[in-house]
Amino acid sequence: MCEILVTSFTTVLICIAPKSIHSVILEVMRKIFISILATLLIATGYATPSFADEIPAYPGREKLSRGVENSSVKKVQQALIKLGYPIPVANGKYGPATTAAIAEFYEVQGDVDDGLTFGPAGWRALFVAINREEKNTPIVEDGEVEDSSADLVKPEDVVVGDDLATATTRAAKVSKVLARAATVKGTRYRRGGTSTSGFDCSGFVLYAMKPVGVTFGRTSRDMRRETPKITKEELLPGDLVFYHNKQGTVYHVAIYAGKGKIWHTRRPGLKLAKTNINAKRISYGRVNYS
Repeated sequence: MCEILVTSFTTVLICIAPKSIHSVILEVMRKIFISILATLLIATGYATPSFADEIPAYPGREKLSRGVENSSVKKVQQALIKLGYPIPVANGKYGPATTAAIAEFYEVQGDVDDGLTFGPAGWRALFVAINREEKNTPIVEDGEVEDSSADLVKPEDVVVGDDLATATTRAAKVSKVLARAATVKGTRYRRGGTSTSGFDCSGFVLYAMKPVGVTFGRTSRDMRRETPKITKEELLPGDLVFYHNKQGTVYHVAIYAGKGKIWHTRRPGLKLAKTNINAKRISYGRVNYS
C-alpha cells in the first residue's frame, strides 16, 4: 500500500514499510523537499530579498521618530548606509547618527528638516533612490540632455568686456573642465564622494576643476562663499550654479556648460549628467580661471 505526499513543487509516492523504516523514509523525503525548496527560492531571488523588489509600506511616524528602536528604523539605516551616509551600524536605534543622516538626506532633496522624524515623502524618496541604485537602470529625467558630448568653448563665449587675452585663457581651461565632466557621465551619486566610484555635487566640481588648478572648500556652501555673485545675464561657461532651499541655504552646486545646461551629480539614485537648469531658487558664482 502506498501514500502520496503532495507539495507545491513535487509529488512523491511513499510506500508503506515497517514502521521504523517508514519514519526514516519520511524524514529523508522531508529533508529532500526542504533542500529543493531552498534551491528554488534562491534561484528566484526570494532567499535574498532586495530593496529593489518594491517600496516597502510606510510604517508611520510613531515608528520613525527619534528614540525608537525597531525593524523599520533598521531598514532606513541600511538604505542610508548603502547611499554613503555615515551611520556606523544598522542597529534599528533611531539615535543621533541616524537623525543627522536623515537631515542630510532631506537636504540633498532640497528640503529642510531636523531629522527627528522621517515622513512618508522622505521614506519614498529613500527607497526610490535605493531601487535605482540596485537596478542600475539608465534613466532620463530632470531635464537630462541626450547629447552629453564635451563642449568646446571659444574665447568669444567667455569674454568679459574687451579682455580677449583673458578670455582665451579661460576658454581653454573651461574646455578642459567640461571635457573632464563628460568623461565621468553616468557616475553614481555618493554622499561624500570625490572619485569616479561616486561623487556628491561638490566632490564632482572639485574633480572636474582639479586639472586646471581651480580649487575651493569642500562643500557647496564653501563654494558659494568663495565665488563672487553674478547675475544670470553675466553667467559664462565654467561658472557655478547654486541651488537653494526655501530658507535660502545652498544645498547643491553645478558647473555651467553654456546654453542653459549644467553638468552635475544630482542626488541619490540619479547619475551624473548634463541637464537643463531646472530649479527656481538658484544663484550664480564667477569662477576665476586666471
